[in-house]
This record gives sequence, structure tokens and C-alpha cells, in this order.
Amino acid sequence: VTLEELRWKNRVVLYFPEKYENPQFDLKPLEDKLDDRKIIFLSIGEQFSTNSKASFDQNYLKGLQEKFSSEKGKSNWVLIGLDGGVKLNGKGTPDWDFIFKTIDSMPMRQSEIKKGG
Repeated sequence: VTLEELRWKNRVVLYFPEKYENPQFDLKPLEDKLDDRKIIFLSIGEQFSTNSKASFDQNYLKGLQEKFSSEKGKSNWVLIGLDGGVKLNGKGTPDWDFIFKTIDSMPMRQSEIKKGG
């Protein structure tokens, strides 16, 4: 799967952990919020993890890291919108409250809420 294939279907949060860091994310408490906002989370580092059932090529993931990681060697994250554009980025681990609030303020998300989904 590529980001292009996810365009208009999912928002994507890419997380790039610090080198040699292998964080374990418990996304269970966020599952409903992630699903409701159509968010796929990808942690791309020494090990790969995701909340998606899709499979991603290792070389493609490395390419995403080259393209989107703003702080080489330091933990950082990027939010990619439904249109495939970068909407937000930050340092450290993903700030889910900030990400959810930002998404909820976007026109496409407002439209989704009005339609009930």
C-alpha cells in the first residue's frame, strides 16, 4: 500500500522514533477516535508498527522517512490529510489531543460530522 492509495480514504499519522528507540504504542484506548477520523498510524523506525491491516513495503517506508521526517535522528511525527497533503507536524511522540482537535476543525471533517460519520 502507498500513501497515494490511501488518499481520500484515510488520514495518516507517520511517526519517526529516535534512532534505536523502539516505542510500543497502546492504541486500544484511541481506537474509536482513530476509526472515527479514519486515521492510519504508522510508526516507522527500527521496527514498524501500525493500526492498519494493510501491508507496506520496507523500501517504501524508508522513502517515507526520507521524505517526511523533519528531524533526522530525533522523534517526530506528521499528519497527512485526506487530500494527501501535510497538515501538521511535531517533535516527540504524537500529540493525539492536538491531532484530533486539528482534524476536527478541518472542513472535510466538519462535513463528515454533519453527515454523521
